[in-house]
Amino acid sequence: MVQKTKIIHITQGFGGLFTYIKQIIQESDREKFDIEIIAPHNIECKEFCDKFSVKYIIIELERGFSPLKDLSGLQKLYSYLKKSKPDLVHVHSAKAGFLGRLVASFLGIKSIYTPHGISYLSFTGLKRMIFFMLEIFAKKHTQYVLACSESEKIRCLYEIGIPEKKITVIENAIIVNDSSQDKLIDCMSPHIGVIARLTYQKNPILFVEIAKKIKEIIPQAKFSILGAGIHDHLINEVTTKIEEYGLKENFKIHQWGSFSSSSEYLKTLDIFLMTSVFEGLPFSLLEAMNENVLCITSKCDGCNDVINNNENGFSCMVLEDYVKCIIKAMNNPELSHNLRIHAKKDLKEKYNLDNFISKLENYYLTVKNQN
Repeated sequence: MVQKTKIIHITQGFGGLFTYIKQIIQESDREKFDIEIIAPHNIECKEFCDKFSVKYIIIELERGFSPLKDLSGLQKLYSYLKKSKPDLVHVHSAKAGFLGRLVASFLGIKSIYTPHGISYLSFTGLKRMIFFMLEIFAKKHTQYVLACSESEKIRCLYEIGIPEKKITVIENAIIVNDSSQDKLIDCMSPHIGVIARLTYQKNPILFVEIAKKIKEIIPQAKFSILGAGIHDHLINEVTTKIEEYGLKENFKIHQWGSFSSSSEYLKTLDIFLMTSVFEGLPFSLLEAMNENVLCITSKCDGCNDVINNNENGFSCMVLEDYVKCIIKAMNNPELSHNLRIHAKKDLKEKYNLDNFISKLENYYLTVKNQN
C-alpha cells in the first residue's frame, strides 16, 4: 500500500483562493494525498469539507494587522502542526502565508507559499511599506514559492528577492466548457459586469467611472458587480458614486451568492470588465473566457498574463482606454467574435484544469522528496 502524502492547506481568505483549494480537493488523487484545511470559520468551507471527507480545523486568522490575535493564531498553528506532523504545508495569501511559513520553519516542516497576489500591493503609503517589510522578513523562512502566474514570480524574484530556484509557476486553471455558446453583443443595451469584492484591489470606483462615460454614449447600457458582502471596504464610496452619477437605474450590486454559480451570472454579460489594481491570476477572468464573454481588463499583474491586447481581449491603462475598447467592441461584432474565439483557444491550451492537477501533484511529490 502506497503511503499517502499529508498536505495541510492554511488560509485566512476565501473567494478565488477557496476556488483554488476546492479544485485541489476535488481533483487530486486521494489515494496518494491526504488533505486537511486550516482556515477561519466559514459555512461554505465546512459544507464542502464534509462533502469530500476533508478534515477542517478552524483557526481564526485576521486579514489585517492585529498583534494579539496574530500571536494567538501563531500559537494555535504551532500546536496543531506539531501534533499533526504533515509532510507539507501549503500556505495561501498574506496573513496565513506569513504565519504559516514562520511556524513551518520553526517545526522543520516543508512549506509552500502561494501569494495569490502579493500582499503589499493592496496598500499605499505606510501600510504598503509595513506589508512589504513583512514579506522581506518572511523571506528567510520561505522554502518554496508556488506562483500562480509569471507576474507573481517576477514580484517574488525582483522585489522581495526570493531566489529563482525556490520559485515554480503553475498557472491557475479551470474545467474548460466546450459546449458554451457564442453570442452577439447587445449593442443597444449591453450588460457590462464583473465578479469582484468592493476593495481597493478590485478598483470598483474606476468601474463606476467607466459606467458613467458609457451611459453618456449608450443610455440603455446596464452595469453590475457580483461580490458584495465580502470585505466591502469601498461599499459607501461605490454607492455614493452610483447615486451621484445618476446610475441607480442602470447599476446593480449583487451580494456574493445571489446566483447559483459564477457561470450563471457570467452568462448574463455581454462584456466582462475587470479594473483591478493587481491580481494573482483571476479565476473570474478565466471563467468569463469559458462562457465566451468578451473580456476587457486592466494592464495589471495576473490580467496581463492572460489577456493580450487585441488578440484575445482588450487590455487598458486609463479610463479613456476602457471607454474606447467598449465602444470598439460594440461597433465591430466580427472583431469581438474573433477575440472570444482566441480567448477560448488560449483557455484550452494554457489554463486547463487537468494539466494543472497533474503538474501540482508532481510538484508536491518533488518537494516532499527533496532533501
